Amino acid sequence: MAARRITDRLIVSLKAEAGSRIEILDSEITGLCLRVTPSGAKSWSFLYRAAPGGPKKRLTIGDYPAWSLADARKRALALRKGVQDGIDPVVEKKRARGELTFAKLLERFVLHAKTRLRSWADYEALLKRNVVPSLGDRRASDIQRTDIANLLDEIAATAPVTSNRVQAVLSSAFTWATNEGLILANPIVRLSKRAVEKPKERVLSDTEILRLWRGLDGMAAAYRDVLRLVLLTGQRPGECAGIRAEEVDLKAGVWTIPIERAKNKRAHGVPLVGEALAIVERLKGGTAAGALISTPRGAELTTQNLAKAFERLPKGTLDATATPHDLRRTAATLMARLGIDRFHVAAVLNHSGTTKATVTGAVYDQHSYLPEKKRALEALGAEVARLVAGIEKPANVVAMKRATP
Repeated sequence: MAARRITDRLIVSLKAEAGSRIEILDSEITGLCLRVTPSGAKSWSFLYRAAPGGPKKRLTIGDYPAWSLADARKRALALRKGVQDGIDPVVEKKRARGELTFAKLLERFVLHAKTRLRSWADYEALLKRNVVPSLGDRRASDIQRTDIANLLDEIAATAPVTSNRVQAVLSSAFTWATNEGLILANPIVRLSKRAVEKPKERVLSDTEILRLWRGLDGMAAAYRDVLRLVLLTGQRPGECAGIRAEEVDLKAGVWTIPIERAKNKRAHGVPLVGEALAIVERLKGGTAAGALISTPRGAELTTQNLAKAFERLPKGTLDATATPHDLRRTAATLMARLGIDRFHVAAVLNHSGTTKATVTGAVYDQHSYLPEKKRALEALGAEVARLVAGIEKPANVVAMKRATP
């Protein structure tokens, strides 16, 4: 078949007629082939000869658009270089598939996730704790649907929500491995979740906040500081755990969560006031760059670490089960109770669904709202301080009224 220059516009326009399929060779990268089936599926492959005059072979690269044109060209170029160095990619893939353990597959998946996802450390912690010990030594190609189902049942017996998290991560890992050609198919497609999760509504009561604050004194400093920062700033547990020295301007009293660490991909300025400022000042000291918080063993703190630490709170600290993220919801609820309007609560929480919901908010209104966020966090800090001190709210003090539109 004649080669032609493949473009994104061409890929989108290609449609195969019933009973036939289309194959196009790329003129820019020798050997790169795009295949289009009547169902509309489009995939990349690499065509080559392992030796001059030898039979033509095909190695599947992956599906489009999971593999973009640019990514497919990079992969085909790397494969072509390998062939020129005497490597037969089909033989190499068969050899790798035969030797790949499930633990090694998951390790490679985490390395892949590390370059693309902020939550990669949570993925790694979940897999190492819940999957690798029981299935890690098995060949990846031998893992069956029943193996995962049985594992999830075991996890769900004591931690139902965790079983759902493990299933979600494994599904992503299997999908990635299938696209990479490491396994033939995702064995847990459409596997039922073990737990039915309800929308989160848990908010700590005033007395729970008091008991929690005192209970945190018995925890390792890293966990204590992160959990208190979540309550005092209303930021996400993972963002508080990952706070870095270069993000903090003590002179201005502002902690800026960068785009790469913010869940909504928007840099977020968090005014530091009161006890939150004191915690960050102590953590930073004279450090100019790097993580300010780590586990007692010196490792990066993950949300999984925080969840486990929360479970180790002294009995009687909380009236019912809670998670670190519930502290963020509690902070938002306290601010609302103090009369802070929802827009400014959302600004503190970095909820773009509220602050950027309209064209005005998303495009025209570029105000940082730092002064407003500072006032809200000052009110929150004062309220937490009052609760922690066990001081009753004076009967003649009322919350600020919300402004009417």
